[in-house]
Amino acid sequence: MVTIKRLAKEAGVSFSTVAKALNNDETINIETRRRIQLLAKQLNYRPNILARGLRSRRTKTIGVILNDLQSPFYSEIYKAIGEILDHNGYTMFLADSKYDEKLEKENILSMIGLGVEGLIISSVSEMSDNIDFLLKSLVKTVFIDNRPNRSDINCVYVDHFVASSLATNYLISMGHKDILLLNGPKNLPSSCRYLEGYQKSLKEERLPFKEELVVYDSIGLEQSVNLMDQIFSGNHRIKPNAFSAIVTLSDVSAIGIYEASHKHRYSIPDTYSVVGYDNIFFTKYLNPALTTIHQPKEQTGSLAANMLLDSIMERGGDEVQVILSPILIERDSVKSIK
Repeated sequence: MVTIKRLAKEAGVSFSTVAKALNNDETINIETRRRIQLLAKQLNYRPNILARGLRSRRTKTIGVILNDLQSPFYSEIYKAIGEILDHNGYTMFLADSKYDEKLEKENILSMIGLGVEGLIISSVSEMSDNIDFLLKSLVKTVFIDNRPNRSDINCVYVDHFVASSLATNYLISMGHKDILLLNGPKNLPSSCRYLEGYQKSLKEERLPFKEELVVYDSIGLEQSVNLMDQIFSGNHRIKPNAFSAIVTLSDVSAIGIYEASHKHRYSIPDTYSVVGYDNIFFTKYLNPALTTIHQPKEQTGSLAANMLLDSIMERGGDEVQVILSPILIERDSVKSIK
């Protein structure tokens, strides 16, 4: 690695002159600045961010901890975060918690060890010890996706309860009464909110809640295919004739439904109507195009990044909790049976 010490030796100047020239300090004459900056470029000099941060207590780095970095949903969020951070001269460190609280804690400790100035995190739980640890450690933090059950936090959250109600109400309006809920992991906060919204919609329409029509999945494509394959083949407690429509917590799970239905020669939407959740970018290209609930992913990432930078720069006041509204996107995967 090319160091400032080497640059000073090559340029025949002092260490402090090089440091000032690289920071474009006007106390160094412009010709010397340009000569040193050109030399740094020719030698491919890169500043040591962590070492500089230890001296200045400013590392210009942000940690982002999400539940599934392979998910198209999360990838759209961290892309938006990255654009804001890059524009403001910050670097992003990414970590994947895989819906595991122990791994989440390890990621938090690693990020703190790297000297990040703040964290954006999609917490595994709404009430875990990790949330208390973060707040007690005084690390500037913004929570996304899941909303911890407390008021002393910064948060950008899409209302999963409303999203589920939108999806279920839409299917009911199209004549469907027996609706399978393909939910996420049972302990996940978004899964709990999604179940509550589903139950509320059924109750409001005076339809019975059938617990046997609720199944929990891991929000993985292969796992969803395997689960729906069991259901469609009759090898599951839920039989294929028990429902006419499916509402899911994830577009990825909806794609798994498409794959399994194709294998069993079931038609979407003629045999089963399907509503997804997230509106990831390629769902409109499915055949048929997927009706889904849009989550404002780019807005979530941008708001979270700006909120965190405001907190770091102490440009804000009290904690801010932004609740974003999901939107129904009507496409071709739902059939009216009225």
